[in-house]
Amino acid sequence: MVTQTRINGKYRNYGNVRITALGATFMGVTKIEYKRTDAIDPVKVVGTTKSVGYTQGDEVCEGSIGLLSETVDAIQAKLPKGKTLQDIPPFPITVSYVDDMGLQVCHVLYGCKFKENGRSAEAGSNNAIVVESPLYIHDIDFAA
Repeated sequence: MVTQTRINGKYRNYGNVRITALGATFMGVTKIEYKRTDAIDPVKVVGTTKSVGYTQGDEVCEGSIGLLSETVDAIQAKLPKGKTLQDIPPFPITVSYVDDMGLQVCHVLYGCKFKENGRSAEAGSNNAIVVESPLYIHDIDFAA
């Protein structure tokens, strides 16, 4: 992996992110969050208050996505009548960005499913309506 030190240079930001899912690149994504966590627990023994080691396992991937309501409506329009976001079969989401140095970073979220579908609007707000949904994520490849 090539790494270059940047001093007073431009760093990655939201403008560098591209999200591809369901066969399209979405321009209506307002945010995406994802992480993989491991259950790491201390191993304790009688006679000491400190752990002597640890166990590791039970990996969990989770995340959420924010989409403009127009994007959700466009996805919904492609579904058969009576189906909703949660009925979409598992799909991958590719998150990629290229920095000013030309280095591309790509993460793939496998087996994604929307867990919710709802809307929220607030009086006095001129913000666009955003649909936020937690995601089920089967696995994440941070080195795709």
